[in-house]
Amino acid sequence: MVMSVADADPVATTTLRRFGVLGGMFDPIHLGHVQAANSVGQALGLEKVLLVPCGSPVHRQQPLASAPERCAMAALAIKGQPLLQLEKRECQSPSPSYTIDTIIALQHQHAGVSWHLLIGVDAFVTFTSWKQWQQLLDLVNLVVMTRPGYRLDVSTLPPELRTEWQQRHVDAGQLATIARGAIAFIDVQSDDLSSTRVRELVRTGGDLAAILNPDVAVHIRTHGLYLPGDAD
Repeated sequence: MVMSVADADPVATTTLRRFGVLGGMFDPIHLGHVQAANSVGQALGLEKVLLVPCGSPVHRQQPLASAPERCAMAALAIKGQPLLQLEKRECQSPSPSYTIDTIIALQHQHAGVSWHLLIGVDAFVTFTSWKQWQQLLDLVNLVVMTRPGYRLDVSTLPPELRTEWQQRHVDAGQLATIARGAIAFIDVQSDDLSSTRVRELVRTGGDLAAILNPDVAVHIRTHGLYLPGDAD
């Protein structure tokens, strides 16, 4: 059964803590990831944003760096960032990484929390391929990060997702009063960075200062990550 936003949760949001979750390969984590997590967390007034490196991806090729290495780099990247927290559970599990399993586990671990799942537009338009995606929508507020000026062409969405969008979408400012079950878009002002670009710069000996936390850059060089010969 599709749940409307109005029926999302009878619990007043004033009694709930509000956390964000940003998953990703983080292969490696770069300044854009940190910037986006901080920007959305601050804009929505979240208490914290958990960064969740994917352990064993289901829909993508395996990362070049191991799960422990990607967790180590994420820890370095968010050191001194009070809003951000590393969540290692997917990296510590041998099972395939499914977002809904992570969210359910986090709900059991943290009582009284309204969860906000942060994803990009590319992930949103393929959201129907996610495990138990409709149940996942019932458990979280889905926050879709977009570039300023972006406008969603609803007609391009898969029919089932278009229906969910029409029933659930709200302005990002309304999320403070909705415990779960909503979909909102939020503009994120960030540089055009990518992990692919980072790996290319590492292989070619390029300047990483504008794209990586300096401690992450040192870690990559010290441990010989992403060197020529590694396959993308």
